[in-house]
Amino acid sequence: MERIELELDEQTLERARRLAEARRCTVEQLLKDMIEHLGVATPTDDVFLGMLAQEPELIEQVVESAMQAREEHPLRQSGG
Repeated sequence: MERIELELDEQTLERARRLAEARRCTVEQLLKDMIEHLGVATPTDDVFLGMLAQEPELIEQVVESAMQAREEHPLRQSGG
């Protein structure tokens, strides 16, 4: 095993201690678990969503348009 030294501000260290206590483990184990978890869940780049990342207004318009279309032309019609 290799030993490292980590410098944290007091607020972050206290938060880590509280999280470790809530999970009934040490701060070291908490960090190890977090690193293992983050290594498994690697985000993938979604090309389609990525194209709209800087266009929140456009997303709002698309969602509004979809909601209006859904109200005016429901996919499921009763009495069929």
